[in-house]
Amino acid sequence: MAEESWDVIVAGGGSAGVAAACGAAQAGAKVLLVERSGFLGGAATLGHVLAWCGFYPQVAGAQPDPVVGGVGRQALETLADLGMEVAPYFSASGNWPIRLNAEATKLALDRVVGNSGARVMFHADLVRAHVSGGRIEAVELRDPRGVRTLSAAAFVEATGDAELAFAAGASACPLHGGPPQAASLPVRISGIAPGASMDKPVRAQALTAIDRRIGRAEVRADGGILTTLPGSPDLWWLAIDAETNGLDAEDLTAAEQDARALAWRAVAALRAIPGYEGAQVAATGPKIGLRESRHAASLAPLRETTLLEGARPDDTIALGGWPMEIIHAPGRAEYRRIGGDGIYGIPLGALRSADLSNLWLAGRCIGADPAAYASARVMGTAFATGQAAGVAAALATADAQRVRKALVRQGALL
Repeated sequence: MAEESWDVIVAGGGSAGVAAACGAAQAGAKVLLVERSGFLGGAATLGHVLAWCGFYPQVAGAQPDPVVGGVGRQALETLADLGMEVAPYFSASGNWPIRLNAEATKLALDRVVGNSGARVMFHADLVRAHVSGGRIEAVELRDPRGVRTLSAAAFVEATGDAELAFAAGASACPLHGGPPQAASLPVRISGIAPGASMDKPVRAQALTAIDRRIGRAEVRADGGILTTLPGSPDLWWLAIDAETNGLDAEDLTAAEQDARALAWRAVAALRAIPGYEGAQVAATGPKIGLRESRHAASLAPLRETTLLEGARPDDTIALGGWPMEIIHAPGRAEYRRIGGDGIYGIPLGALRSADLSNLWLAGRCIGADPAAYASARVMGTAFATGQAAGVAAALATADAQRVRKALVRQGALL
């Protein structure tokens, strides 16, 4: 017997889950957002991946128009209210990411979800899902006090690892049979003198003095990505990748321990650069930054051909513009450009579970082939798919036109 009943329960408090909860609440639903940690933000705050990618398409020259609005835009405006810089910067990879301050992001997302009317439950782990007639009827959650059972009319899978979907017996996305993309351990570095060089070749040269690999982890030979952070004197370094399936405790442990050891070695090597003599590891995330572990089968997966053509299907419920960023292995990244005007549409069918009629998929959990997934997985795009999944769950409809109209009313960009 369920202790509480909701219209929509959202599993996972990253960008997709935040947007799903807000989208569902703004559509009139009674919403519960469940997150196992003590804060929102997902990979940004848990994995210290301090950049929201996907808000803007890959366009050289002048800053392009955004492709993500709605809840994502509300999050940016709230960060700006906290004094954070939210304008994108043109990166060395030719993209337009938005730099983040981890603590400001936690607070901003608390406010965004709170203002929507959705309720948040932190420190709650999924124990099991109760399924009947091809629907999830309820979930069991464990918090420090014990286990409770909660029911809902609809559910949104936004855990990143598809934990709810697989607990309910969903099948894996059939289009992906290879290993998951490598994870990364971003590092926040303190003690660097103002004005010190941030050029890649300088870092690359410093790293030639060390063995660039420890176990499963490898530091990028080109020196990786180094950038400033809003509201902080520290620099953010994305250079250490690690092999992990992202699911098994033993596997994650090995990847995280190897990556942390390598971070200390690599930062020590940077001290040979003028201005870096006092460089220290200031922080890494509570969890390694996962790009992929598993995603669930959907009724109409997002396909690479849609991205290569820059197509926008009639049932588009979210836009994407980030290139297909495929991390083949630690230190081996490939970027494939989006066709057309650099923007593509994500169909509602990519968010519909192929196995469970009242389960909607969002963020890293959507159905997609490997190359399409490599674009749609990023956090900016996850805001868009999350909001669409939340609206569809609240309206209990697979009618893409109804979902589109509701999303437009909420400020989403289509």
